[in-house]
Amino acid sequence: MIEVAIERVVYGGEGLARHEGRVLLIPYAAPGDRALVEIVQERADFARARIVRVVEASPDRRDPPCPYYGMCGGCQLQHLHYAAQQRAKVGFVRESLERIGGIAWAEALPLVASEEFHYRLRAQLKVRVSEGRVEIGYYRPASHEICPIAECPLLSPELNTALRRLQREVPERFSNIRALDLAQGEDGRVAIHPVGEQATVSWSVDAFTYAFDARTFFQSNRFLLADLVRLVTEGEEGERALDLFCGVGFFTLPLGRRFAEVIGVESDPRAVWFARRNARHNGVRNCRFEPERAETWLVRNGGRLGPVDLVVLDPPRAGLSRALIRALVRAAPERITYVSCHPAALARDLKLLLAGGYAISSIVVLDLFPQTFHVETIVKLRRTMTSLDASRIGAT
Repeated sequence: MIEVAIERVVYGGEGLARHEGRVLLIPYAAPGDRALVEIVQERADFARARIVRVVEASPDRRDPPCPYYGMCGGCQLQHLHYAAQQRAKVGFVRESLERIGGIAWAEALPLVASEEFHYRLRAQLKVRVSEGRVEIGYYRPASHEICPIAECPLLSPELNTALRRLQREVPERFSNIRALDLAQGEDGRVAIHPVGEQATVSWSVDAFTYAFDARTFFQSNRFLLADLVRLVTEGEEGERALDLFCGVGFFTLPLGRRFAEVIGVESDPRAVWFARRNARHNGVRNCRFEPERAETWLVRNGGRLGPVDLVVLDPPRAGLSRALIRALVRAAPERITYVSCHPAALARDLKLLLAGGYAISSIVVLDLFPQTFHVETIVKLRRTMTSLDASRIGAT
């Protein structure tokens, strides 16, 4: 065993320490801790360790409020005061920009904070029937073994009520079911797939009401929905906008009030069905939705669209493909807004967009997922070159 000082928390939620020049990654550590640790895994360039005893606790450390913390893999940062979580997440973004993107952003990174708990309006829970009992929860850390829970402090009260109701169901109802998707509407109704209520639920954000169900993507943090829309759409206007990875039209519809034409592109046909329904319901007639992969659609259509004022990107964690970035550079929109849930993928993609002739205008961090290492970032870019060279974007 060795004693180390924790320097900071890195993306993934582990504390970083050094011993004899070697990096150690240690879960459930706080910046400023001095801890006695035991190495549990050796790698070529780092090692993983576990805390045996905290010798001197950091002022950032607190007792985690959830009784399952450490056994359940859903949260990684509950042992940190919320202000410390926010500082760590700003660090995640800045470190990725610098190390992966080569982007030395000199300005402060503002963070939009959330309520700490009961923010989730959507969740996926794991299910197992064991010895005639229904066990519902999340995977344990680094495992596919389920940690059964009675409730989750991240879920809305309505989702926790639904969780307790599901736990009382007869085991036969969960035959061959390994996961449950839950989504709460603004009126408190809960849709559950593949058992229970197969309902459509809805949520109002500013002037728009969005319908969706448990199988379709919708933003999870009920407290920051309006902030997301504001940060993406505020100050934008023009003739034509594209919303790639548009889902049920969360950004598409408000962009429709600011642009003459908006095209939403989404690969999930069910989400497109809801997007079209949402446009009709909200009286938005200048938005159309294309049920196709964003990359395929833009490669085929980018050269014949005509001028594009704005492209909004909200991809999954993997970020953008090289082919999509090349097509984006060829389409040459005046502005790009990139909504990212993965700092490393964001930094990688920004590096290519900057090489393709864009410059960063602003960066804002949002804490959509308190108590976890996940973090959302909104980056706005503007075109700086009149003739953009997509060949500068590599093929791989």
